[in-house]
Amino acid sequence: MKKTTKIIAIYADTFNGKVGQTFAYTHYFSKLGFVRLVSAHDNLENLVNEVDVLVIPGGADVNALRYGAVPGIMDGRPNQHYEYLDSVLIDKFVAAGKPIIGICRGLQTLNVHFGGTLTQHITGHNQGENRHKAEEVVYLNEPFHGSGTIKVNTLHHQCIGVLGHGLEILGYGSAFGETEHTMRIPKSKDPNNYYVVPEIIKHIELPIIAFQYHPEEFDCPYATAKILELIR
Repeated sequence: MKKTTKIIAIYADTFNGKVGQTFAYTHYFSKLGFVRLVSAHDNLENLVNEVDVLVIPGGADVNALRYGAVPGIMDGRPNQHYEYLDSVLIDKFVAAGKPIIGICRGLQTLNVHFGGTLTQHITGHNQGENRHKAEEVVYLNEPFHGSGTIKVNTLHHQCIGVLGHGLEILGYGSAFGETEHTMRIPKSKDPNNYYVVPEIIKHIELPIIAFQYHPEEFDCPYATAKILELIR
């Protein structure tokens, strides 16, 4: 793959006195541009002028108070560093019309940012420690390489409840029997499920795309193609 000169900013996690990010994120996005890790102690006010793309990675649960929900018994503690970066950076990149890519928690926080909600706990979407194997079927709204489905890994316990304003679903997976607070799509392509979990979304007008699964963990061709469309 030909490397571009795009500068791609990725949230850096902060824990135990260290600041960093996983090899999977940095390796995957280094194929698409030059990676820069960003923490809450960076020059955030000017970051939008210094980089071309913002990547919001996976991580802890989004703060339920942001979408007007009572914290659930299964909710994990929010990552205060990521929450702060969200509050400062998303609006700046939206206003500048620069691309934003969300992965897992990144999809969820973008949905909340645009007025959506989250289902606080679902079952059947965490395949454990094997992050590299793509097992779950995702139904695509438009075929990719002649197929209406792709397979992805599934590593989350929350998902979109109500879709945010200006967002559309590009692909969705099965809800595994969950019905309460789970999105319902009439005439779902999945013959066994009427309730679905949005796995891929994009903004109708803005250069924003997000994936509920982790494309960086198995080098997903679909995600790579969609991201390249967005950032070129």
